[in-house]
Amino acid sequence: MIQKIRQLLKDKKWGALLVARTDSFLSEYYPPEKDCLKNLTGFSGSAGVAVITPTEKILFVDSRYTEQAKIESDFTVWEVPTQTTPSDWMKQNLSNEPMAYYPGQRSVLWVNYLEQKGVKTEPIDESIWQSLFPIKGIRQAKTFDYDLSYCGETTADKVKRVCQRLKELRLDAYVLTVPDSVSWLLNKRSLLVPQYPVIFERWVVYADGEYHKLSNEMTELSGKKVGLDLALAPVSVFQKIKAVATIVNTPDPVEQMKAIKNTVEQNNIRQACLFESRALCKFLVWVEQNKDQITESDCDQKLKELRAESPLYRGDSFETIAAVGEHAARAHYIATKESDVPVLSAPMLLVDTGGNYLNGTTDMTRTICVGKPTDLMKKRYTQVLKGHIALATTVVKQGDLPIALDQNARAFLRADGVDYGHSTGHGIGMYLAVHEAPPVIYEKSDTPLQPGMLFSNEPAYYDSENGFGIRLENMILTVAGPNASLILENLLWVPFDGRLIDFNLLTDSERGWLRSYHQGIRERIMPNLSDTEQVVLEPLLDFFK
Repeated sequence: MIQKIRQLLKDKKWGALLVARTDSFLSEYYPPEKDCLKNLTGFSGSAGVAVITPTEKILFVDSRYTEQAKIESDFTVWEVPTQTTPSDWMKQNLSNEPMAYYPGQRSVLWVNYLEQKGVKTEPIDESIWQSLFPIKGIRQAKTFDYDLSYCGETTADKVKRVCQRLKELRLDAYVLTVPDSVSWLLNKRSLLVPQYPVIFERWVVYADGEYHKLSNEMTELSGKKVGLDLALAPVSVFQKIKAVATIVNTPDPVEQMKAIKNTVEQNNIRQACLFESRALCKFLVWVEQNKDQITESDCDQKLKELRAESPLYRGDSFETIAAVGEHAARAHYIATKESDVPVLSAPMLLVDTGGNYLNGTTDMTRTICVGKPTDLMKKRYTQVLKGHIALATTVVKQGDLPIALDQNARAFLRADGVDYGHSTGHGIGMYLAVHEAPPVIYEKSDTPLQPGMLFSNEPAYYDSENGFGIRLENMILTVAGPNASLILENLLWVPFDGRLIDFNLLTDSERGWLRSYHQGIRERIMPNLSDTEQVVLEPLLDFFK
């Protein structure tokens, strides 16, 4: 493959070819046969970009995947942005030769940004791309209606809201290019990709209330003023629309709408999280009873079994991360037959997991004591926990940016000269994408917080030198409070691990929060566990009396 690409570079006089970890919808999750980056590099993470030149082959990843990429791929790995960025590297190394890319894999704004940085780009033909990465279209799975009892709003009413926005913007039409926006609008779901239960289609909505699937030719847009989000639209789609219509760069109106969960959705996700909390508490019991017999991959299978007790379960919302030792220092490690190790290989087990239920999508993480932790492990666990509590207790007003949430979560680690390289939280869809934006809980986020937003609270610490990782994650729903305040309502009820806490580092208010939180577990979850399960779980709760 590499030789074939390099011959193409020579024949076309290109300086490099770029291959991204995405599909023609710029999705995070998609059918496995569409994973060009993995096929090329061997890297299986959820984000990355490869650049192949006549003499080099480079893989750019963020800090979540640095160690994983070095293990899985023989490409030279650069961490973004701490070492460099793809755009900076291209500017410094490509001279005046163009960087070739597939226009179905890159957004308009991404390409524009490269060109503004002085990097020449050249889109390659579909036939050439198919000769390198032959893919026959997208497999289709049966779609189904997402019931009103779960979504709480009809498609007709959603379309009316979109049309009102188009009229305000004086647009004739808007093209939705993101599958979860289309699925939300149409109240449709599909199980083609269980982690991402969307329909992989693009739709157009007109200001007069009409809407339909976008045709391949897109001639129905001829002569119209069309809204398109250039940060989300592939260049290939942009080029076709531009040939027949006037394009106005406009943020996807559905993204903000679906970020605000209505009352029906809020009640549903509360119930989904209660079941998920019960499943995770049963999982903790299972780990306590079987930790001398189980491996990382056994954890994934057990979680699936526990979730399957719900008739609303439709699959996991992402591949379970069950990791011990140096594996946990890689933020998104997934156990394989080759890498799988016993849980007792290290003192701590990190489990990041989530389910897709008809009544909501879940995402949570706990770090569990399975051996004798070092003093450093306990210190870092306690600092991460203090950050988790700090975010959960931040005073927030409607319209505030998430800056304080992110900074409060990082404060105790940063005070000790360390940090983590990902955002503190992400939005979560309503039986849609587990990673949804907005909101993003990050100090550079520019989306104001509003009532009805659903997001994760997940500070972390990763130590590849000492071979461990820690992450603690709950889900939060913002609820309108008095005087335009926002109440940060916790939705998940799973014990933290007192065996990993240095209680001397906790303040009285933090101790009080932990007592209240674990009392919530006693009231909400314990009555739904068996007597045996309660006996095993009780010592974990006793730390916080």
